[in-house]
Amino acid sequence: MEFHTFDASYVERLTEGDPATETHFSGYFRNFLSLKLRARRLAISMAEDVQQETMLRVLKALRQGSGVSQPERFGAFVNSVCNNVLLEFLHKESRQPSALEPAADPADDRIDMDAGLVTQERKRAVAEVLDGMGSKDREILRLVFFEEAQRDEVCLKLGVRSEYLRVLLHRAKEKFAQAYLRKGHSKSEARTQFCW
Repeated sequence: MEFHTFDASYVERLTEGDPATETHFSGYFRNFLSLKLRARRLAISMAEDVQQETMLRVLKALRQGSGVSQPERFGAFVNSVCNNVLLEFLHKESRQPSALEPAADPADDRIDMDAGLVTQERKRAVAEVLDGMGSKDREILRLVFFEEAQRDEVCLKLGVRSEYLRVLLHRAKEKFAQAYLRKGHSKSEARTQFCW
């Protein structure tokens, strides 16, 4: 499933009832929520009810409620609404025992629904930290880790010798790690962003 990036314009169009945006919202989140709920091994009818109630509440929040304070995190907002709806449904069902409809498909444990979100979140965090670094440090990290340029080529571009490049690279990685930690990430996360 391909992830969509949301922005204020998308949320505004959805709030105003733009048909194309509503169609995208419905299709995109129907797929997302279907995968999420299937992994929970819910009865098909309950999964469909949770899905419909989630989309209804999201639209209601946009059009009658407080809306979304961070449009770029709209996907996370929909996910949290779904979590709340699911908890309500499960709580209601636990109070009224009935014969449960077996799930048609077993959960696919190979799909990690949060992996894409985590990856996107890390990319944003790394980009933020890199944007805040000095141009020379940012350039060294970009050339070595993102473009995977040969060391000789990096030395030539920066006008330094290979022994000094090691020093500059070490300093740049340390500065990145310190800035990443200041953003509230763990030291192990900081070190995994660039192979040390």
